[in-house]
Amino acid sequence: MEAKSLTRKTKRKKLKAEKGTDSGEKSFGNLPDALLEHILSFVSTAAAVRTSILSKKWLHLWKSTPNLTFFGLKSPKRKLFMDFVDRVLALRGPSNIEKFYLSCKVKDDPSRVGTWISAAVNRNVKDLYLELCDFEASFNLPHCLFNCETLTELEINMPYILKLPSSISLSCLKILNLYEVTFTDDHSTQQLFSLPNLVELELHECNWMNLMAVSISAPKLQSLDIYEPCQSSPASLGGCHVRIFRTDLTHFTIIGTLSNDYCLYESSVVETCISIFSAADKPRQTAYRASKLLEGISSAQSLCLTTNVVDVLDDAPELLAFPLEFTNLTSLMFESEESNLHSDGFWHIIYNSPHLVALQLYGVSMPKVPSNCREDWTLDPSPPCFLSCLKFIQVASFRGDEKELDAVGFLLKNATALESMDIIYSGSAHRDEGVDKTNKIHQQLLAFPRWSKIGKIDFD
Repeated sequence: MEAKSLTRKTKRKKLKAEKGTDSGEKSFGNLPDALLEHILSFVSTAAAVRTSILSKKWLHLWKSTPNLTFFGLKSPKRKLFMDFVDRVLALRGPSNIEKFYLSCKVKDDPSRVGTWISAAVNRNVKDLYLELCDFEASFNLPHCLFNCETLTELEINMPYILKLPSSISLSCLKILNLYEVTFTDDHSTQQLFSLPNLVELELHECNWMNLMAVSISAPKLQSLDIYEPCQSSPASLGGCHVRIFRTDLTHFTIIGTLSNDYCLYESSVVETCISIFSAADKPRQTAYRASKLLEGISSAQSLCLTTNVVDVLDDAPELLAFPLEFTNLTSLMFESEESNLHSDGFWHIIYNSPHLVALQLYGVSMPKVPSNCREDWTLDPSPPCFLSCLKFIQVASFRGDEKELDAVGFLLKNATALESMDIIYSGSAHRDEGVDKTNKIHQQLLAFPRWSKIGKIDFD
């Protein structure tokens, strides 16, 4: 009896569970198709296609998802991947594509890959991301790509020649990111850099060797990032004259050895980040190009430099006789490694920033006093900002050695307008040891005039 009762209870629980499951499936299945398609847009295309086995309702639902993502670079079975892309594009139909992401090895299938890209363009794609490699035959991106009137964002990651058509019309393109491509000629490249609605342009380790002179003159450009190839790369031997012409940039970043000659002409910039590494075989050329670049960003309000920039300027000391005019600069950051306060290049920038309010240093050292320093450790003359408007100095990556302490004492003595100095200690990883060390450093800092009123030390 008890066994039968237990069996009936078990069956009831099972039926109840199944009923609940059916109810949940029915509830989920009753969602509007538009909402289900929106949900599918957040998963990979392969996952979206697999939903077709759920029910008749789901059989064709994936075909209307607006986003297609194909990740083939790490696919262990390339043929299956290639056939899958063919099948998806053939079955999907003519509905529009919002986002198309394709990463794959081209190998000996250039026409096949080109057909996929053309299919996305013909379906009014808006965001297109291409990561292509392993070329075994001649390959050109389809010309229709560069005349797509719906495209708003384009990213091409391709260590290969970027063959552009003679005429380019990308009237809606706002964001363009190029990775490792090789430009072929001045005319087509300049067209690409001068699109009417381009807002963001990023050029990452591209090869400029085939170019002589180009202008970046997109009238609505706000953000420009240029990352040159590493020094050991053959692409770093380029010598293109790049003119950034009539742009009002909010953000500008350039990192590299200045293998190309960059000049801002009739352009303004608000925030700038520059990291320059001197080419071992052409240090003076790098210094002259760096000086020209700094002159071009004189309108910047916020400037981030690596300490390498200062070292580069020191390679051509005659340049320091020509003043820079950072009349709008209020925030200056020296990032990476330590700033040597005896460097003439460092003081050249400080002296030419009369309205500087905040100075951030990631590491600081003073192995010897600056060349224009008196015996009492005061600068003669003092930088104008030290006397009037420099209110805040932060020193990060501080370990408390003698040269760092000398530098802090020197800044406290000379920056008479200073209202706050923050030191971020990054010595010992152990907190108790760190507290003991900072207490010792704090006692040493108290010996400096004004530290007790404006100084503060924190852990990293």
